[in-house]
Amino acid sequence: MSRLTRRSTMRALLTLAVEYAIITGAIFIATAVSDTGWPVRVLAIIIIGMRQYALGEALLHEASHWHLSNSKSVNNLLGAILAWPVFTSLTAYRRYHNRLHHEVDIADPKNSIWEEYEEWGLPAEIWTLDPARAFWLLVLRPAIGLTGIMHLFNTVRDFIYDFDLWETRLMLTAWAVVIAAATYFSLWRELIVYWLIPYTFIFSTLNYWSEVADHYRVSGAKTRSDLNWFLNTFISHNLGYHALHHKYSSIPWFRLPEAYRAHKAEIVEQVSHGYWETFVQIIAYMPPLQDKSRMPPAGRCRAVVGP
Repeated sequence: MSRLTRRSTMRALLTLAVEYAIITGAIFIATAVSDTGWPVRVLAIIIIGMRQYALGEALLHEASHWHLSNSKSVNNLLGAILAWPVFTSLTAYRRYHNRLHHEVDIADPKNSIWEEYEEWGLPAEIWTLDPARAFWLLVLRPAIGLTGIMHLFNTVRDFIYDFDLWETRLMLTAWAVVIAAATYFSLWRELIVYWLIPYTFIFSTLNYWSEVADHYRVSGAKTRSDLNWFLNTFISHNLGYHALHHKYSSIPWFRLPEAYRAHKAEIVEQVSHGYWETFVQIIAYMPPLQDKSRMPPAGRCRAVVGP
């Protein structure tokens, strides 16, 4: 197991460099096309949003668990570089994800995941969920961007909740400088089109689908793993190995496939190979008798920040 928990600063730096290079290239190509090149700009928005998710969710999640470097200071610096562009701070992410999700049993109603599901209007596990309503809540609503708009409002709201954290205050100051500079140099349209729109409608949608897949209406287990090869390789940096991550949270993202092969027999999970299969599993879910008293708690809800 010790070999599987080894981190690599070089691997992290290279991964971040490639991701940001893809974003930069997409923006450069999209801004270089003429006014008739709107399909290129739409494609660029989709690509940027996917890379925002890879950076600001998948790799930020790794930073929250100190997986980017053996040096805590380097890891935290890289974590800030990942967090600030998606309007959060590494400190805020850890406060919510590590303390309220990982340190609380998934079956415990106090786990933060149940607040998220309640906020999204997802029926509790003891309630029935007909296919038409499920399709609206889990597929159509996020696909048309309504979930992303909810996420954007929640992100702004969380600025208030996390304002006590010095890193959050620094992040907001940095964004104030970015917005002022974009306005001064007449680049505010580009900032909206190539950063805010991908964040709202692509990043947030991917994040929503990931959160739903992780723990919502999981049969025979507390956690669902999405082992879709394309998703894990090109979009989520192996975030789909979610049950393994909950059991062995010290394993960095690039070692998860190998660790899964070695420890698969120990993992209690429901396995999916894509979001459509996850959707079918959610529809087919029947709550066990002992879970019929479980209800998501009322209380303050946060924006989605991690699995």
